Amino acid sequence: MTHSFTYIDIGGNQAQYAVADEDFRRDFHWSTDHGDRGVAPTFAQAQAQARNVLKDTMALHRRSEEALRADSYTSNWRHR
Repeated sequence: MTHSFTYIDIGGNQAQYAVADEDFRRDFHWSTDHGDRGVAPTFAQAQAQARNVLKDTMALHRRSEEALRADSYTSNWRHR
């Protein structure tokens, strides 16, 4: 069985991640809707890894968007 969760970052952006029940090797597989995947020895560690990956990815994306917005503001600025 796979358990799905929603991660919401400080900017209010949402992303999905899932953690599967223990497999025959006693591992817990996780994945994100951004395409990231991993394996952890416990369910809690799988959740934490998935959230950390999403948090880092979403923060990087947010900083990129902020930089693009800042560039568009400064490019329209004219000195007199």
